[in-house]
Amino acid sequence: MNAYQPENLRNIQDIFEARTGVILPRRQAAHPVIRIALLIAALLLCLSATVYAYREFTALDGDDLALTAAYAGNGVVNITVENRSDKALRFQPQLKLLRWSTGEAVRQTGDVQMTGTDYAPHSRGIMTIDLSQAYDVALLEEPIRDWYFFVLTNGSFLFGQDWTCSVNFSLPVSPAPQTAAISEPDVVQIAPSEEGRGPEEELAWYFEGSGGPVLRDTKNGAYAQQVRELLAGLDGTVVSSVSPALVLENPAEDAVFDPGFTAEPQRVLTGLHVHPVDWDFRLLAAEGENAQILSVMLPLRDYADTYRDLPLFYYFFYEKAAATEEAHVFLYGRLLSFRELEDCRVWENENYVCYEVHSLIYSDLEAHTDQWLRANPDVLMDNALRQRVQNVYDYYGENARFLPVGTE
Repeated sequence: MNAYQPENLRNIQDIFEARTGVILPRRQAAHPVIRIALLIAALLLCLSATVYAYREFTALDGDDLALTAAYAGNGVVNITVENRSDKALRFQPQLKLLRWSTGEAVRQTGDVQMTGTDYAPHSRGIMTIDLSQAYDVALLEEPIRDWYFFVLTNGSFLFGQDWTCSVNFSLPVSPAPQTAAISEPDVVQIAPSEEGRGPEEELAWYFEGSGGPVLRDTKNGAYAQQVRELLAGLDGTVVSSVSPALVLENPAEDAVFDPGFTAEPQRVLTGLHVHPVDWDFRLLAAEGENAQILSVMLPLRDYADTYRDLPLFYYFFYEKAAATEEAHVFLYGRLLSFRELEDCRVWENENYVCYEVHSLIYSDLEAHTDQWLRANPDVLMDNALRQRVQNVYDYYGENARFLPVGTE
C-alpha cells in the first residue's frame, strides 16, 4: 500500500472546493526558522530555570550542616544549626514531622512558626520552631517506643535540598514557677522537710549512681516534681534563665585545637547545642530552662568520619536587670545567689549576663573525660585526642563572646 502523502490531502481539498464552492481553511507549514527559534527559546528557558535553581538552592554536603534539636516544652523546639559551608543557607518556614520507625507523617492542623531561619556561610545559631498551633502537643509528649524527626527544606520540598533532624518530645519540660519578690530580697528561706534537711540534701538521691537513658525515663519526672515543690516553698526570688538569640562566637582563625586535623577548619572540632540535660541525662536546672553547651568532637573507633560530642562548658543566660547579687537561681540541685556565681560570670551586654557553670558538674577535666568515655566505649581516644580536648577547654576557658544569631 502506498504511503499517504500531504499532496493527497491537498488534491482532495481542491476537488471538494471545485464541486461545492466551499473554501476549506488551509494549514500553513511552520517555517523552519520559526521552529528553530521556538526550540532555542524553550532550551534557554529550561537552562535559565536550571541556573536559577542552582544559584538559589545549591545543595550542601552532609558534613557542611549540623542540626541538633532540643525540646523546650509547650511545643517549642530549639534546633542548633551549624552552617559549615561557603554558602548562605535559608530554611523555608515549613516542615514535615514524621515518626521514625514508620515514616508516617504526623497530622498537622495549623501553621508552624519558625524564627532564626537565615544563616550566613560559616555561622551557627539557634532556630526556634513553635509547633503549638500546628500539632497536638499533648500527643507528641506521650512516651512512645520510637521517636520523631523533622524534614526541613530550603525549596518548598520541590527544588533545592531537604534535611532531617531527629527530635524527642518525651522529656517533660514546662516553665518553672517563679515566686514574687518580697520586701527583703536578700532573704531566701526554704520550708524545711519533715527531716529538717535543705534542698541539696533533699535532692542528693538524684545525683547518686549512674545516669543515662534509664535515669531520663525513670527519675527525671520525679526529680522535676520535687524541684517544683521545693521552689514553691521559697520566700524570696528565684530567677529563671532565658534563651536569647545569641550564639557563641566562632574561634579565631589562628586557633589550633588539633594540629593533625587539616581536612577542615578547626572550628568543626567543636559543637554548640541547646539542651536541658548534661551528657548523663541529668536535668541542669529547673524545668523549661536550657543551657548552651559547648562540646569537643571526638571520632568513633570504627567510623573515623563520625563524631560524638564531649560536653565541656555549660552557659546559662539571665536578664541583667534580674541578676542582682541577692537574687537566686536553681542550678544542678543547688540554690545559689548571683553573688555566689560571680566567679562563673564570663560575658554580659546591656541586656543579658552569662554564667558558665561546668564547675557545678565536674571539677577535673581528665576525670570528666574518662567518665564520659566509660559511657561511650565506641569513641576513639589517644594522646593526640586528649590534647584536642585540653586545647578546646583551654581556649574557651579564656574566650567566651556571644553574638546575635546569624552575624558571625
